[in-house]
Amino acid sequence: MRELRSFLRSPMHTAHAALTSMLGTAVTASSLLAQGTTPPPKPQTASPVTAVGAPPILREGAMTMDERWDRAYFAWENGRYIDALEDLKVVLASSEAAAFSDRIAELTGEIWRTVEVAKDSRAPRWSPDGRHLSVELGAAADRRIRVLRASEDYAMVFEAPGFAPSFAPDGRSVAWLKAGPTGRPNIQWRRLDGGATEEIALDAGAATSLTLIGRSPLRAMVITGSLGDTVATLRVRDLTGQDGVWRTLAVPGGQPVEIVRSANAQVALVMTGRRGAFARQIPGFAGAARVDGFSAIADAALAGGQLGPRVPGSSGVVSADGTTMAFLATEGERTLVLVRRGDAPVAIIHSSSTPVQGLALAPDGSRVAWQTMLREDWEIFTSETTAGAQPTRVTREIQHDLLPQFLTPTRLFAVMGEARHRRSHLYDLTTGSRTRLFHNNSVRTVAPEYEWVPSPDGTRVAIVAERDGDTVTPHRHTFVMDLTAKVPRAALVARVDSNLTAEKALRTAATRMFAPISAAVRDATSAVDVARIYSYEKDLFGFDSKHITQPGNAKAHDYLLAKYRSFGLEANLQPFKTVAGAEIDVANVVAVVKGTVNPELVYVVGAHFDSRAEGPGADDNTSGTAMILEAARVLAKRPQPATVMFVSFTGEEAGLRGAREFGRRMKDSIKVIGALNNDMMGWANDHRMDNTIRYSNPGIRDVQHAAATQYSRLITYDAYYYKNTDANALYDAWGDIVGGIGSYPILGNPHYHMPHDVLETINHQQLAETSRTTVATIMLLASSPSRLTGLSATGTVATWTPAVERNTTRYLVRWGPAEDPMRFSSTVAGPKATLAGAKPGWKVAVKAVNARGLEGWDWARAEVK
Repeated sequence: MRELRSFLRSPMHTAHAALTSMLGTAVTASSLLAQGTTPPPKPQTASPVTAVGAPPILREGAMTMDERWDRAYFAWENGRYIDALEDLKVVLASSEAAAFSDRIAELTGEIWRTVEVAKDSRAPRWSPDGRHLSVELGAAADRRIRVLRASEDYAMVFEAPGFAPSFAPDGRSVAWLKAGPTGRPNIQWRRLDGGATEEIALDAGAATSLTLIGRSPLRAMVITGSLGDTVATLRVRDLTGQDGVWRTLAVPGGQPVEIVRSANAQVALVMTGRRGAFARQIPGFAGAARVDGFSAIADAALAGGQLGPRVPGSSGVVSADGTTMAFLATEGERTLVLVRRGDAPVAIIHSSSTPVQGLALAPDGSRVAWQTMLREDWEIFTSETTAGAQPTRVTREIQHDLLPQFLTPTRLFAVMGEARHRRSHLYDLTTGSRTRLFHNNSVRTVAPEYEWVPSPDGTRVAIVAERDGDTVTPHRHTFVMDLTAKVPRAALVARVDSNLTAEKALRTAATRMFAPISAAVRDATSAVDVARIYSYEKDLFGFDSKHITQPGNAKAHDYLLAKYRSFGLEANLQPFKTVAGAEIDVANVVAVVKGTVNPELVYVVGAHFDSRAEGPGADDNTSGTAMILEAARVLAKRPQPATVMFVSFTGEEAGLRGAREFGRRMKDSIKVIGALNNDMMGWANDHRMDNTIRYSNPGIRDVQHAAATQYSRLITYDAYYYKNTDANALYDAWGDIVGGIGSYPILGNPHYHMPHDVLETINHQQLAETSRTTVATIMLLASSPSRLTGLSATGTVATWTPAVERNTTRYLVRWGPAEDPMRFSSTVAGPKATLAGAKPGWKVAVKAVNARGLEGWDWARAEVK
C-alpha cells in the first residue's frame, strides 16, 4: 500500500499517467464488458402504480381502467395468466390505452423494438461512430466476421474469413485477424466505403487479439502469445503513414497483456499481470504539438522502453471521451475505487471492506459505477468522480446485479443473475426506476441472454441470446434493441392476443389430458405434506457436505435407502468404485414402485443427492432429493400401470458419475420409456413459487405444464435443456425421453455452489408444489401410451410399430403440409393408416390411445417420402 500512496503523490504519475481530454464524440461502451453464458429466474414486472401526470382514467362499466390494470398486474404476479391477459386486452382496447402501454409491454415482454440482425452469431462490436456492427460466426477453421450497416436495417456490408474485428476510431475502416498459410494469423484491413481488403503479415508470434487505435497514424496493436497466465507480447504497427514496421512494447516482467480502449479509440490502458495496470496515451490527438510529443514517447517505448509508470492497481477502465481513468487498489483488507480526471490528482472515491468488481465510467467521466458483494449477492453502486462524493446504491435485488455500463451519465445498463444466465435491465439514476430489456414476449418459454454491447451513443443494445429457449444447440443469434423506438400498439395487442390464445389452449389441453384419471391424481397430490418434505431436508442437511469425497455422502445414501424402505418400497444401493484422488466406494440409491399393467415398462424419476465439497447444498440438490422422496412416499401405496423407478444419483457434482453409471448398467437390462430429472427447486427470490421445466421431449414438457396448472400452485416456464446435468446421462442412454424441473437455465440463486447454500434459504412450500407437479406428471406418463416407434410413410401409406402397452385400443393419425402438419386426421385400430392426398415432403404424426381414453404423451413424427 505504501507503493500506492507514494504513486498518488508522485509528480511522475502526474507527468506520465494523466489521461488527457481527447477530441471526439463523448460515447459509451465499456471495453471490459464481460460476456455472460446463462430466462428470468423471476419475471421482472412493471409497477402497478399509475404514472404521475397520467390523464384522468375513464370508467368502462363499473371498473376504471386503473382498477382493471391493477387487477391484471396482480393476477399476472400470481400466475393467473388468462385472467391477467383478458384484463390487459380490455385496457388496450380502451380509449386510455396509451396511459398503460409501457406498463403492459414490460409486464408481458419488451418495451422497445428488437430486431434479429444475425443468426448463429456472437461477439457483437459497434464501430465508434455507431454506424456499423460486426459479429463473428462459425468455429475453428471456419471462423468468419460479418459487418452490418446500422443505417440500412443492418444490411450486410461484407463477410470474410477471420476473427477478432476492430473498427478504426473514425468508423471508416475495420481490421481483423485471419489465419495465414502457415496457420499464423495475419491482419486483414478494409475500408467500409468499398475499398479492397489489404493483408498485413505478422513477423513473429501468433496473434490472439487486435485493437485499432489513433487517427493519424492509425495503428494496429496486437497481442501475440497466449492470454491468461502465460507470457504474452504487445506489438504495434502503423496502418497509415510511412512507418510499416512491427515494434514490440516491452512488458515489465513478461506479464500477460490486455488492452482496454476508450470508446473514441484514441486512449488505451495496457493492462499487464493480474494486478498491474499500465497507462499509455496513444498518438492521434488533434494538434501537431500533442501528436509530435506523444509520438516521441511512443517511439521510445517501441524501441524497447517500459510502458510505465506502474499503477499499483487493477481492473482499469477509461471513459468514452478519454478524459478519465478508474481502477481498483487494495489497502490492507479494503478495496479502493480510484479515479483520475485529466491532470487532477487521483481521488479515492470509495473504500470498501467487501469485494468490488465491474468498474464502469460515464461517457464524460462524471460518474463511476461498480458492483460490490454486501452479503451473498452483488449489488451496484454509483458515485460522482470527485473526492468526497457519496456513493448511491442502485440495486437491491436478492439475485446478483452485475456488469454495469453507462449509456448516458444518468442511464445505467446492468445484468442480473448467476453467471450462466443473466438478464439485462436499464436503471434511471435520476428516478431510481428499473426496466427489463430483452424478452421473447411469451409467457412460458425462457430466453437466455449471453452477451450485451451498448452502442456508443447509448441508444441501442446488441444482445446475443436465444429467443426460442433452446439451450442445447449452439445456435445463438444477435439482436439489436432500439431504445428510441417503443413497441407499437398493434404489436402489443397482437402479443397479448397470442399469449391469451396459448394459455387458453394450455388449460384446455391440460383438462382433457388428465380427465380420465383426474380424481386419482387429485387424491394423490393432496397427500403431499410440506412438513414431511422439511423433515427430509433437515435430515439431509445434517450430513453437511455430501460430495463423494466427504463422509456425508455415505451417510446420505444410507439414509435414503432406509427412507425409501420405510415407505414400503423395494430399494437397494447400486454401488460402484470411482476415483477422486484415490479409488473410493460410492453408490446410487434405487427404489421401485412396480407397475400393475405394464411392469416391464419403466419411468425413471431422478435427482442427485450429492453436493459440492464446500457446502451442504440445500438447494443443489437436497431440494430435488427431498422432492422425489415425497413423491415416492405418495406413490408407494398408489402403484401405476407402468413401473416407476426413483433414483437418487451420487457424484453429479463430480461429473455426472452416478447417472452415467446407472445408464451404463441399466441401458440393456430395463426398458426405460420416459425419465424426469430434478435439480434445484427450493430457492425463491419473491412471493412467486415458480421454476423451469427442462426437457428434451416436448410431450413431457406439455404434461408437466398441465400437471402444474391443474394440481399445484407452481408457476412453470420451460427451456429445451438437458446438457451438463444427470439428464444428459439419461438422454445418452435412452434418447429423447427426458423432462424434469430445475433452476438452470433460470438460475438466479446467489447461493449456487457456495458454502451459504443453506436450509434457511429454501422455500419449503415451493418444494411441496413441485412435488405435487411431479406426482401428477408421473401418474399421467405411467398411465398413458408412450411415444410410438418405427413410424414411416411412403406415398399415401403410413406404418409403425404397435404400441408396447398392453391396453392400447386405437391410434390417432394426423398429416398435412409442413406449414399445417395436422390438417387431416383419422383414427385407426392397427399400426397402419391411409394418408389421403398426402404428398412427398408432407408431415405425419401418430400416437396411441388406451382403453381408459388416455392418449399418448408425445406424437411419433415422420416425413412422407
